[in-house]
Amino acid sequence: MKVIAVINQKGGEAKTTTVRNLSYIFSQNNKKVLTIDMDAQGNLTTNSGILKREVNTIVDVFTGSKNINDVIINVHKNLDHIPNNMEMSDFSLFLEKSAGWTKLLKDYIKTIKNDYDYIFIDCPPALDFCTYNSLGAADEVIITLQAEENSVEGISDLIRSINMIRERDNENLNVLGIAITKFKKSTNLQNQFYNLLKNHFGDLVFETVIRDNIKIAEANYNHKSVVQFDKNSNGAKDYIALSIEILNRI
Repeated sequence: MKVIAVINQKGGEAKTTTVRNLSYIFSQNNKKVLTIDMDAQGNLTTNSGILKREVNTIVDVFTGSKNINDVIINVHKNLDHIPNNMEMSDFSLFLEKSAGWTKLLKDYIKTIKNDYDYIFIDCPPALDFCTYNSLGAADEVIITLQAEENSVEGISDLIRSINMIRERDNENLNVLGIAITKFKKSTNLQNQFYNLLKNHFGDLVFETVIRDNIKIAEANYNHKSVVQFDKNSNGAKDYIALSIEILNRI
């Protein structure tokens, strides 16, 4: 089993969209996949077609009121999901910095490790309780970002934070790669930032870029992966290519 956390401390970098699409593609290749929504906003839960205020969530697992198997919801063949909602905000403030707080998720994942080939974790846009738990549980990290100045600035700081967690809590944690999202190939400025990233981070940047494509947004609105929504779209082609590159790196 591989646990993959998708992360960026900045919002709007297509973390949730990337988890939704990669998990669906992996599940359609005869792999048993689980997604875990660790963002209190619960966007991945909503995007999976689940009413986040009407179900048990990962918070119920952390509080001990539910077993982890009790909160798992099947959303497609070979694809399950653990929901989240705004209850996480109050809970994380209460629990953060208590004994063992960074390893809660890791301990619960151990109990279901034989049930899945891949677990994808959607992290919140902050270096907080949920993100540290996600990185403490993960084997691999995928960083998503747009090729623009505000997105590029924080990547070095983020990687330093990941290295700190590796040294302190999770020696097996590895940065699998940086995925460029919402990319406009016709924009000179975005191409400049892409080249800057390649020059600075080298092979850590995935060769595949996710092009800006309206079909991705339409798929999200319809609670589907873009591959389900329009398999011939550029968005579907890009995410399929990225999934192949990820599998090759793993």
